Amino acid sequence: MWKIGKWSFNLHSPIFLIIVSLCFYLAIWFLATMGTPLCDCWPLKIWATSLGVAGYFIFSFSLLLSSRWKKLEDWFGGLDQIYHLHKRLGIWGFCLILLHPWVEALKWLPDRIEKFIFFILPIHGRLSVNLGSYAYWLMLLILGVTLLKLLPYNKWKILHKLMSVVFLLASLHIVLSDKRVGSEFAQLMLYLPMGIGFLGIFYKQIYIPFFAKHSSFVVTNVKNINDNIVEVTLSPKKEPLKFISGQYGFFTFYGPSLSKESHPFTLIESIEGSTISLLVKAQGDYTINLHRHIKKGDIGICEGPYGRLNYNQAGNSQIWIAGGIGVVPFLAWIRAMKRTFPKGIKIDFYYCIHRETDAVFYREFKEFSTAYPDFRIILCCSEKGNRLDMHKIIDFSGNISSKQVFMCGPLKLTSDFKSKLQAYGVSYDNIFVEDFDFF
Repeated sequence: MWKIGKWSFNLHSPIFLIIVSLCFYLAIWFLATMGTPLCDCWPLKIWATSLGVAGYFIFSFSLLLSSRWKKLEDWFGGLDQIYHLHKRLGIWGFCLILLHPWVEALKWLPDRIEKFIFFILPIHGRLSVNLGSYAYWLMLLILGVTLLKLLPYNKWKILHKLMSVVFLLASLHIVLSDKRVGSEFAQLMLYLPMGIGFLGIFYKQIYIPFFAKHSSFVVTNVKNINDNIVEVTLSPKKEPLKFISGQYGFFTFYGPSLSKESHPFTLIESIEGSTISLLVKAQGDYTINLHRHIKKGDIGICEGPYGRLNYNQAGNSQIWIAGGIGVVPFLAWIRAMKRTFPKGIKIDFYYCIHRETDAVFYREFKEFSTAYPDFRIILCCSEKGNRLDMHKIIDFSGNISSKQVFMCGPLKLTSDFKSKLQAYGVSYDNIFVEDFDFF
């Protein structure tokens, strides 16, 4: 689980630890270049090289964070937050790498301005420099398409895999430039981020597809919940998947007219038996196609489970806030609770929807609330002017300063309430969020 303030800059935050690691690494690398030919070059040479080294270091960590290595969830607090950090590090690394050749090219000013302008093109006499230029332009293309959202998600994922090629080209650029980065020890230090980056590439693109354990399921039922949502029931082909209610897995479905993409879905445990259910909401190209064409007998392959949102690890007085399809983890929880409702836990559940027709699971939550009085529900429909705010929470739940709060839904909803809850006395350690926007 991830605590409030996913970009909080404190002594325990992942960003702080990575920045400290980078500074420590650069300090040692910088000292290792002292007294070498690198320092005898023109004055800005060492700084141009340092920008490239720093960008490469951050780039390698970004690749590792994208690998879906499960151990990283324990260290960083959930795959969704790892992906957010991966994105931010990717941007930071790109900015440093973007500056690297331009600072290097300053040596041609003011006498050779044409050399300065064309320095970033792969027209040099040295292969190492041209490889760096190829990496530069390929990275610029990928991040430009990403930030401008020029491609649909399924095509963007294919393009994004070329980041591995960028890293390979950048690594060859470094290896072939070994005599230009200082001492032998300084060169050896560059193999540390190189190893980190290639570890991430290997794990994501080789280990997970070909060696990691995947669970196979067959679709046994498809139930229409409304015009936009279907509930898909799956039965394991072999041993049941072990997971905690509310976790999610990356599913690839195989059947006529189905796109063979990997997409995350929350795992909902059945009340009896070993089957699981998924809720598919038609809101993107992939899920629209899946919503229309998935049928009984199709095969589903699951990678996972992932996720760190777990009400059992919190206290006895909880608040749950769900928005849109973010209601699914909470639905998974109450279905698991139907076996045995945890004694002593009091839960206030705020179900936020835009239109009344979106409240497709309200009846199930209401019936659960009737059976278990310690579970209370309040429906907030923004179209009816009943938008959730802190006053409603205080009026319904009372003093919230000692409560644990779980939130899942659109980023705007969870971000707005993070700061407001903290302002009303809820501590940093008592707010838990799972962000579905990274999906």
